[in-house]
Amino acid sequence: MSVKRAAREVLVDFDGTIACDDPTDRLFERFADPFWRIIEKAWQDGRISSRECMGRQVDLLRVLPEALDEQIQSIRIDPGFHGFLEFCRGHGAEVKIVSDGFDRVVGAVLASAGLAVPFFANKLEWQGGDRWRLAFPHACSSCRVEAANCKCSHAQSPLQHPWVVVGDGRSDFCMATRAEHVIAKGSLADYCRRRKLPHATFADFYDVTAAVSAWLLHESWTAIPNSEPAYPRD
Repeated sequence: MSVKRAAREVLVDFDGTIACDDPTDRLFERFADPFWRIIEKAWQDGRISSRECMGRQVDLLRVLPEALDEQIQSIRIDPGFHGFLEFCRGHGAEVKIVSDGFDRVVGAVLASAGLAVPFFANKLEWQGGDRWRLAFPHACSSCRVEAANCKCSHAQSPLQHPWVVVGDGRSDFCMATRAEHVIAKGSLADYCRRRKLPHATFADFYDVTAAVSAWLLHESWTAIPNSEPAYPRD
């Protein structure tokens, strides 16, 4: 009996990756007590988990829903992301967005861009007035880094090894160690260099598409030496 090969999965971060700046930090800068930066530093230094960090930071938010949504509408995605999605879908790869940010942000930005992509993010819940709380529907008790959103858990392969990971920050470190291929910038690229993890770097999603193309070609020739390349060469 033949065994069906698992679909290729591409797990992509949102803040600082698909959204070129960091929407979550932008919202905290605009609407939260400045103490949010102290909490952020504790997380970046590895002294608290992202789950604790995000929960405490959201407790500092003071903004009415209308003002929050108005700010969210100003968030833009990388102009190369549309083409990247088309490329992946054309090559049988499933793209999932895995974010340590807010579902309210990711959903609204994707809708504004006319994109339908599966996404997993923390749930921002309005408590009335200008108060908010954060729920963690994708946290896992077994997560070794106690992430707010356990990004590794969204890979559907038996060993939870995503095919490709694209990201830029600390919340992507864990899943990068499990991926077959990593495309990185920012502190994720620094992490890969320090750990000597093979990776490609990117500045935008045109670079990401090129990196995935190169990986496809390499995989194709490694797996089936006599096959044609997975994409046309110039």
